[in-house]
Amino acid sequence: MDSSRSKMRLLSLGALFLSTSSALPNGLYSRQVDDAPEYTVLGCFVDTGSRVLPSKVISTHDMTAEKCAANCRGYDYFGTQWSSECYCGSNKPTDAAPASECNMPCSGNPDETCGAGMRLNVYEFDRACDSDTEEPPVVISGFEYKGCYTDNVPQRVLGGITVAQHDMTLEKCAATCTAGGYAFFGVEYGTECFCGTSLDAASTKVSEGECSMTCMGNHSQQCGGPNRLNIYEKPNPVGAGSNLESVGDFHYASCWTDKVDDRSLKAVDWRTDDMTVEKCADRCSEFSYFGLEYSRECYCGNELTGQAAPEKDCAMLCVGAPGQWCGGPDRMNLYTKATSTSVTTSAEVTTPVETETDTPTITPEPETTTAPTEPETTTSDIPVSTTELPSSTESSTTTTQGPELTTITDCPPTPTYNGNPEYCYVSGGLPAACRQLASTTLNSRSVGPSMSACKSALTRYGMPTNPAATACFPTTALPAVPSSALARSVADSVYACLHAPTASIICQSDSACATNTYTVGQVPSPTPSTGVDLLKGDGGFEDGTLGDWVLGPSTHLVSTTISNARPKSGSGGLLMRYLNVNGGGNSLTYNLPVVPGQQYRFSLSFQHTNPSSATSLYLYVYPDILQTSFTEAQLNGAPANAWGTREITFTAKASWVQLVLNVGGNVGATNDVYIDDITFVRLT
Repeated sequence: MDSSRSKMRLLSLGALFLSTSSALPNGLYSRQVDDAPEYTVLGCFVDTGSRVLPSKVISTHDMTAEKCAANCRGYDYFGTQWSSECYCGSNKPTDAAPASECNMPCSGNPDETCGAGMRLNVYEFDRACDSDTEEPPVVISGFEYKGCYTDNVPQRVLGGITVAQHDMTLEKCAATCTAGGYAFFGVEYGTECFCGTSLDAASTKVSEGECSMTCMGNHSQQCGGPNRLNIYEKPNPVGAGSNLESVGDFHYASCWTDKVDDRSLKAVDWRTDDMTVEKCADRCSEFSYFGLEYSRECYCGNELTGQAAPEKDCAMLCVGAPGQWCGGPDRMNLYTKATSTSVTTSAEVTTPVETETDTPTITPEPETTTAPTEPETTTSDIPVSTTELPSSTESSTTTTQGPELTTITDCPPTPTYNGNPEYCYVSGGLPAACRQLASTTLNSRSVGPSMSACKSALTRYGMPTNPAATACFPTTALPAVPSSALARSVADSVYACLHAPTASIICQSDSACATNTYTVGQVPSPTPSTGVDLLKGDGGFEDGTLGDWVLGPSTHLVSTTISNARPKSGSGGLLMRYLNVNGGGNSLTYNLPVVPGQQYRFSLSFQHTNPSSATSLYLYVYPDILQTSFTEAQLNGAPANAWGTREITFTAKASWVQLVLNVGGNVGATNDVYIDDITFVRLT
């Protein structure tokens, strides 16, 4: 799980295992249907750690097949498991199990069975009975609704501009994409809007139930889901963008890779909200190359690094000329004065170019291009782009024998986390309560409480319930004071079970080499994994909201607002006001995925107004349970009205983290604590 992937959404337990109200993260809501459609019993099936029915998971104390059917309406299949859990999906499970292995009574009806540990009672909806009750799509003027489609990461299936707003509606997304000159728009995960001139062939139409999140700005509208888009298309779109065959002394070369931390063209970095190919060419007239990126960015240089990329990756239109292509995320439309562009088989090349003019020294503007971040194939019933966009020049590497190929073998230097299971701990890095089971100090009186604490810890901080791991614990209560031998035996058994592969709670690593063959010049450029802020701007509060930060309930003790009074950078920051209540405090939390075994830094800038107030500012990192020291946290030792920093550097022991910042106090007058520029960066 590389940190560049953005967007693995890590939900809190209450968000992932929804109650019957189906509350989703950040206030999103999934519409419920009281009457369940008809369905057919398929039998007992084996589940896996990655879930054979992976969608819209809920757990409730009154689970029945009928309740699960109502939750999964819009999907093709649903299944009940572990007495109280419900899973939905559009692919039929294939690994059948004996009926006797689904032997747990449903929590809402003991006469019904609801699977067992990693066993599902599976049902199939009768679509003929359910089709007449599906809600019609919302009508958006000028667009036709096409359905629910899969998305890809990092190269989106709609390659144009992307926006994310916490008050997203279908109308807002349609207006954004129309203004940019795009024929398609799609909404995803309640808040995200994607535009494009075509839909990539990698996108697949799926069941409407997989687009079950509502729009944050209008809960009566659907706005996709995780990696799922509600797609709309203009019925008679005007032609897509094009590359100019030539402009001034330049001619078009190809779509080209770029990196935010190592630009392919380094001499000039210029951005404007009326960018066109002609304007960039004029700005770069004294250089050998120029490239356009992310709709509004222009880069110049005499030295070129990187390599050619598929033309479809450059699918963003210029903001100043919607008929022209202006690159994409980490992709530029490259123009050159040379008659050809030399490309070798190396993953990254440097092409020096001799010129007769001096190269002026221009300092690049301190900005970066960020690629929006969240894989599936087959065909779509929407017209899609299946070939590369037209290029004005032919490749310099063409031969009569077909394209030249290069084979690259990539071997990680050390065993690397392979992404399985999604939620896991490193070996030896289980929660402290679980590690206590292996302690030599464990005795007959403490074994019972230690097992209870361990079981509880495995579902804290956003870690979803893992039935296989839960099954490691004895179902029969131990005696109040078991013998020392029994206590030791049970503790050792539970601890060993939690580390077994079948428990699916220990992160899996491998060092297998990957060999791939590419067309010369089209070797994918790796996305930087270190030095990138993984909060994606959520630490700056520039949009006037808390973003993905979740505010604690104690606002009567510490009020929290977004303020433009004292930002350290940008136009906004966080103001947490301690209200002089003894022992009062409140927190903000943020969950996100990480790579186990890698080093990270969580940091922020702060200032406060009243040094006589006994106020503290703590940072915490869970599940590692790291925190700011008591002495460092006290603000009465920090100068007033001056920016300081707090940070924690750590090595991740799980595949996810929960970041927490807490402001509290013990009387001594109110204190305004300003917080800005929160970052979370991978260091190794």
